[in-house]
Amino acid sequence: MSLTVKIAKNTAYLALGKFVGTVIGVTTVALVLRYLSPDDYGRFTTVVAFIMLLGTLTDFGLNLTTTQDISLPGADAGQTIANVFTFRLLANLALIALLPLILFFFPYDAPVKQGIFVAAILFFSLSLFQILSSYFQKSLEAWAVAVSELAGKIIVLALTLFAIWQHWSLLAIVATVVAGGAGQLLLLLVFTAKRIRLRLAFDWPVWERIIKKTWPIALSVVLTTIYFKGDTIILSLTRPYADVALYGAAYKILEVLIALPILFMGLILPHLTASWAEENRQRWQEIFQKSWDALSLATLPLVAGGIVLAKPIIKLIAGEGYGASAQIMQILMLATGIIFLGSLFTHAIVAVNEQKAMIKFYLITAVIAVILYIKFIPIYSYYAAAGITVLAELLIALSAAYKVYSVSALKLSWLVFTKALLASAVMAFLLALCGNIHVLIAIPLGVSAYLILIILLKAAPKELSSALRRPL
Repeated sequence: MSLTVKIAKNTAYLALGKFVGTVIGVTTVALVLRYLSPDDYGRFTTVVAFIMLLGTLTDFGLNLTTTQDISLPGADAGQTIANVFTFRLLANLALIALLPLILFFFPYDAPVKQGIFVAAILFFSLSLFQILSSYFQKSLEAWAVAVSELAGKIIVLALTLFAIWQHWSLLAIVATVVAGGAGQLLLLLVFTAKRIRLRLAFDWPVWERIIKKTWPIALSVVLTTIYFKGDTIILSLTRPYADVALYGAAYKILEVLIALPILFMGLILPHLTASWAEENRQRWQEIFQKSWDALSLATLPLVAGGIVLAKPIIKLIAGEGYGASAQIMQILMLATGIIFLGSLFTHAIVAVNEQKAMIKFYLITAVIAVILYIKFIPIYSYYAAAGITVLAELLIALSAAYKVYSVSALKLSWLVFTKALLASAVMAFLLALCGNIHVLIAIPLGVSAYLILIILLKAAPKELSSALRRPL
């Protein structure tokens, strides 16, 4: 079985799991949006954004570093995973210990601060989950990650339904998300234990190697998080919680969608890393091109469809009272597309060991974004937050692309991208003509039209098409 077929099959596992998980996740979000008042949903969004911001600032880029390290020839995956898992565990404990002091400097009300304390366990679980995921991405056993994530989604949905039935408070809703994160971690721990000897380990040579590799990524992650989550934090500090709720409803869709390219690139990165380390530039170019084509085929219709159907999608998920979220979603769909396509270049930076060179670009972007957030969010609220997010993501994607081109002498074909763009534009036009057709009917119609168009345009690579037709 060729590498392309293996990646296609693993991507299919992830896509299937992500599709089912997305349906469950969107259902859960819809329930929470209808159950909580706009102010409380704004508080809920603030809690999640704050803990993810704080947690990611202490993430140290270990997930990417681990994936890269265990992909090198002769690497001992079990030893690396054990040491990185231990490092991540200690960092998480330190974060939770410092949380009371950190919260002292933020003027949030009691429900938000209580929610942040509870949600700290969520990042604790997710960060450890990401480390273990690196092993399964490298070994192309994506089903384990997909099943674990799906189990976590089911737990959240079940507990949310119970919490609503019992008329529990905002804090209980936060706790359901925490329980889901813990559940998916426990299941992946079971899968991991059957493959490698997972233990707490402190092997200084491994720690030293990981620290040397990860600090440029860590600094980049910190700067990325500042502009990626800083908008919600500044919005929560300068605008009413109702504004945060409107932004959060649209932003949640972006967060759900961008998980897929991250998982996809988790499968691609080990092979980009290995081919670069072996100085097999032809193979590196081939993997990069096929990845670009696959991302183009998936990204462009998603963005076009999301922009056209934003209003009915928001109404379906959030109900009445969130009309402004549709306009926010249309802006954020542009950011979603940039993140999807840009993820290939930002991960390739890690594969070619150019993390340090990207730091200046992340720093410039973070500074520009924060200045613009502070200046315009108090005036233009969520519209400014969404627009600046698009700008920040575009700056990073262009910077990463520039660096990859300059280092690798990449020769990228835009043929599939152009065909996908044309098919997406036609699909969007057809969706716009559908008018008042229900969104649950419009979406499959749009997908069907797009698939027919890419077949007619011969946009899908033959090997990928053949792989997708085979039984999983």
